[in-house]
Amino acid sequence: MTARASFYGLILLLALLPSRPALALLPYLASETAVPVEQGKSRLDVSLSDERWRRTLSTFALTTELSSGLLNNLDFSVDVSYRFRKERQDSDEDGLGDLKLKAKVRFIKGREANPVSIAGQLTVKFPSCNEDKRLSHECTGEADVGVRAIASKEFFPMMVHLNLGYIFVGNPPPENLDGVLTDRSLDDVLSYSVAFDYLVVADYFHVVGELAGETNRDPNASADPLSALVGLLLDLDRGKVLSLTGSHALTGPSPNYGGSIGFRYLF
Repeated sequence: MTARASFYGLILLLALLPSRPALALLPYLASETAVPVEQGKSRLDVSLSDERWRRTLSTFALTTELSSGLLNNLDFSVDVSYRFRKERQDSDEDGLGDLKLKAKVRFIKGREANPVSIAGQLTVKFPSCNEDKRLSHECTGEADVGVRAIASKEFFPMMVHLNLGYIFVGNPPPENLDGVLTDRSLDDVLSYSVAFDYLVVADYFHVVGELAGETNRDPNASADPLSALVGLLLDLDRGKVLSLTGSHALTGPSPNYGGSIGFRYLF
């Protein structure tokens, strides 16, 4: 309850601050936009999410991402979360999630005659979480490196985003179980997603959707994660946007269902 109270308190505080024009909010499971943060500006994203994997397991995360436009067509982001894991037949766990650093470069800028933006992104995951707490499937105690190609195209009043990525997964060392070394090697991950943002009411109300999947990093898994998301965005003011989303599993390895509330502030 303390984390929830802190989150809503932060939203109230930010809502009272002066603001500037905002970029479109992207409250997706995996998708990114090819449009980087404008040079000289910064963007703060805060989200509160709850995922239910089955009747006995739920995970909760408070995530913060700070992005800055370092140069024209180049931005840099820092992403960190605090995670909670609750299982009915086990003790609850909580702790810091993995720290992620991201750099995005836009190679082609969309124009009126050809409104397509193309970008590439590099992501490095640092193992700041405690792997023994099993706070997420990414919490392996090893670093990962990911690359992603992003295309965003405007079909006014809709924007569509296509993402294709590859993650080089760091393999944890073999685990010693009762004197026997057990291999814990993981597979690299191919990720893909398509997302849209549809402007329903001019300048302030959007409907969003996403289909996101990836290959399973567990070599013994029988299926790959695949989820669908729908949501609403509300432009509260110039530079401040509120989002509300819900997601549902399309395959077994994904959370059965989930929900999130998010806030973006551009300054």
